[in-house]
Amino acid sequence: MKSKIPDSSLAARELSFLVRLAQAAASTQRPDELLELIIRETTSAIGTDVCSLYLVLPSGSELLLTATNGLNENMVGKVRMRVGEGITGWVADSRRPAVVPDVSKEPHWKWVPGLDEDRFHSMASVPIESGPRLVGVLNVQSTDRREFNSGDIDFLRGIAAQVAGILERSELQRRTEVQLAEIRLSHDTHERFTKLSLDGAGIPSILEVIGSLAGGRAALYSPDGYRVRGVGESSDGMPARIQVPPIGGAAREVTINAGRPPRPLDVVPVRAGADVLGLLVVGVDGESVDPEGRLRALEHGSTVLAVELSKERAAAEVERRLRGDLIEEVLAGGLEADEAERIARQAERLGHRLPQKAWVVVLEPDDDKTEAAMAARGRQDRLDAALSGLIRSRLPGALTLVRSVSAVFLVPDELAADLAAVEKLANQLLAAAVPVMKPGSGSVGIGNLAHGVGELARSHMEARQALRLTRRAGGRGRIASYRSLGAFRLLLEVQSPDALRRFVDELLGPLLRYAQSRDTPLLQTLEALSAARWVRRAAARNLGIHINSMTYRVERIQTLTGLQLDDPETRVAISIALRARAMLGM
Repeated sequence: MKSKIPDSSLAARELSFLVRLAQAAASTQRPDELLELIIRETTSAIGTDVCSLYLVLPSGSELLLTATNGLNENMVGKVRMRVGEGITGWVADSRRPAVVPDVSKEPHWKWVPGLDEDRFHSMASVPIESGPRLVGVLNVQSTDRREFNSGDIDFLRGIAAQVAGILERSELQRRTEVQLAEIRLSHDTHERFTKLSLDGAGIPSILEVIGSLAGGRAALYSPDGYRVRGVGESSDGMPARIQVPPIGGAAREVTINAGRPPRPLDVVPVRAGADVLGLLVVGVDGESVDPEGRLRALEHGSTVLAVELSKERAAAEVERRLRGDLIEEVLAGGLEADEAERIARQAERLGHRLPQKAWVVVLEPDDDKTEAAMAARGRQDRLDAALSGLIRSRLPGALTLVRSVSAVFLVPDELAADLAAVEKLANQLLAAAVPVMKPGSGSVGIGNLAHGVGELARSHMEARQALRLTRRAGGRGRIASYRSLGAFRLLLEVQSPDALRRFVDELLGPLLRYAQSRDTPLLQTLEALSAARWVRRAAARNLGIHINSMTYRVERIQTLTGLQLDDPETRVAISIALRARAMLGM
């Protein structure tokens, strides 16, 4: 049996050991060297045959054999002990030291196959703590039977305290180095993307850099999963469409399988605040890529893409709004010569020319369900993108307006000399819009040729009337021109006086009764609108009232009658009713 060290030498022994341990720890930087140092010095100082170190895993529920100088070293990093299991686990759970003179008689003892512990008899174990946090357990074992006394345990606890400090400093240094490396990598990646953005390299170049840093092909998709940008689009193997995964909150990336054959893709939302502008999709090619570098490429890449997309969207929105205001003003009609000249100059500043002769073409959804689906922002952007390419290639110089659920085109007569040519262009527009509208459908209406800016409003109304009347007859996915309506335009039929009176009373009755008790001439206002072909500005001018007064009267008429004066069919019915009233003398 090994002799015990006299108690009188305990303080000197502990001091000498702690000095050696502190000096060696100060000059040793590698964590594995520190661990070897701890167990070597502890074995020597305490006078045992073996020292073993178990450290708590991040889960907090298990301990891992991290270092030993007497057990089977091949088991280092493999042996795990649950907290509460065996002597080591009991010490970790209770946070109390354990002294076991004979492990064969200890109920907490657990024999681990392959660890080569059966030759050891006595054992002492203490917890390694850093404040309230358990760091691990320090064990010493001897082949001969040994009675570890309170001095041995106090010494081991002093060693454990030093070990906790050394390990904490080592971990702090490791984390600091990792953080510095991450900051350096993040800074370098950020600088590279920022330079691309400031140099105006464009989205394709940004995607190319993202792909090179992330180790896979990169492409940009719309929020609903359609590909919009990429490098080498015809040959890079990235799918034309992906199934958008659920990405909520502040999620960074989600891995999906897509393409033919399916392969893993990282999907990262490109956000501006809570708004998802698009999806960055990067192939996972299985090459040797630093995971941290890939993560930084995805993070910074998605951020700079958000900036670029926001800039593009803002510029496009401004141009679209100015162009839309211009077209809306033209389609409102009732323009004086000076107003038409002002609008023409505004169009030229936007790079457009107002045509002197033009066809008005209108694209609309065929039903309420398709109209509701098209109102979504993603669908509008896709419709605009689908039509823009066709307009650039087939309709250069045409003015276009993509509304929330429709599109209007002013096609100069030099691009389409006759109705047949316009119908051909309308078919191409409808073919481009159909994929965006699926599973719904849309139709295109064509007004008569407008001879001058002042007639564009009339042609626009005719195009919409052609659409509504064709749809009323059951048409879907059609090209309908006002000229081709034929008999549908002959809505005035000879009817009996009683039938006409009922018809007039149904539409105009509330206004007739209102006229008997009020001074505001709403009925005359309706007649002026019909005579001016529903151009409010012209009707207001003919009545000698301000346009704001006209707006108020229109709203009052709609409230009293329940009719919508912007609806082409309603306008036709009102015009018939007004004529019938004059004929009947009501």
